[in-house]
Amino acid sequence: MYIFKKMKLYLFVMLVTIFTGCGGGGGSTGSSYANINEGSSDTSTSTTAAKTVHEGQVKDSLTGNGLADVKVSIGESTATTDENGFYALSDLITSEEAIVNFEKEGYLIGSAQIKLKSLSGDNTNYLEYAMHAHNNQWEYESTGEIAGAHIMIAASVDYIDSEGNPYSGIISSELTLLDITSDEGKVVFPGAFKGINSNGTMVQFDSYGLISISLKDSNGNTLRLADGDTATFRFDAVSSLEKQNILPLWYYDYEQGLWLEEGYAELQEDGSYKGEVSHLGTWSVNRALEDEAGIYRGRIVDKDGSPMSDVRLYALGENWIGSDLSTNEDGMFEIKVIPGKSFKLKAYNYKDKYEASYNGTIDAIASGEIIEN
Repeated sequence: MYIFKKMKLYLFVMLVTIFTGCGGGGGSTGSSYANINEGSSDTSTSTTAAKTVHEGQVKDSLTGNGLADVKVSIGESTATTDENGFYALSDLITSEEAIVNFEKEGYLIGSAQIKLKSLSGDNTNYLEYAMHAHNNQWEYESTGEIAGAHIMIAASVDYIDSEGNPYSGIISSELTLLDITSDEGKVVFPGAFKGINSNGTMVQFDSYGLISISLKDSNGNTLRLADGDTATFRFDAVSSLEKQNILPLWYYDYEQGLWLEEGYAELQEDGSYKGEVSHLGTWSVNRALEDEAGIYRGRIVDKDGSPMSDVRLYALGENWIGSDLSTNEDGMFEIKVIPGKSFKLKAYNYKDKYEASYNGTIDAIASGEIIEN
């Protein structure tokens, strides 16, 4: 009970409001949202289904500045951020697990999972999201090769344009690298730290790194590798992580909002991991959880002791994040965590728009163990 009492004190007495500045920073009014599309995120759902609103702000992960002209989408509903990075999507169908995608030239495509609830009063499900600028951008001839430290594509590889035709000419490249052990790496990692393995089973994982590359033709259209051609990725060594000879490769499907296992990477003498991929996009090398997860349960209340039902909870490990997308009506939450690994706890009130963290580290939980605080 000691952990819960301290958490309660820190989260809801020592609150830190994170919304400042112009453009609706203090609430849902005052900002000008661009190109709002109020279409449903699922047109096949009955019109009697509960509807809700999703708003948020998109920032640069390094500068913290709001990003303009970011395309934000949930299903077929889209909006574009204003000059301060604010956006709004309305008339959305409520969902236990909705996928929000973020696209802007020069940045890694972002993706987050949220719960869309029908809220009383201010009917808004708020999210503040950070986007990571590409690490490298360059151009090369399609007859040339890429022989970098992190990606290798042979000169013999053929490229296919968006119409399915062979392409030759200048290629524009955008490369992103993430160290998942860094705070920024965990925050901008697309989706959740779980995915579908090669057996078709949803599994939780921790991550050893991410590489994303996109290639475009002279008109800015996406290129892909021809069938049968491959690229080679090398993921940087992370000295603090346990080394295994082989780790699975996973790519992120932005439409599904899922990581999918495909292929593998092998440990190199310098501690890095190298593997081949048959298509471009966003890839990570992850270690799937083989044992049963640990469970951390708790209850969030306000300063008056009343349960809070509009809070997202995050358990932040060294190279993973576990989450509960919303507390229930009694303020209860449950997070699956990587067993044997300590973690920190962060909470975000997505209705009243503030964030706070538990001031301390929570001890590791054994596989199959349930800790209630």
